[in-house]
Amino acid sequence: MSPRQAYVNYKDLDLGLNKKSNTTFIEASSWGYSYFKDNFNRLVKIKTKVDPNNFFRHEQSIPPLPKRGHH
Repeated sequence: MSPRQAYVNYKDLDLGLNKKSNTTFIEASSWGYSYFKDNFNRLVKIKTKVDPNNFFRHEQSIPPLPKRGHH
């Protein structure tokens, strides 16, 4: 059986979702790799540069990496 895949502009909430505004990279990986495959890590780095405070977010948005010195 092949792994599930996601469709563009379709939020498959069965893959996981943000339950809070500070979803971690690990938590978001559950849907991030399904949607974006090998691009997920690159997109997380871009999100961290462009939107470090995670202003633009939704149920399955890409999270920024935590700020250095914060856990």
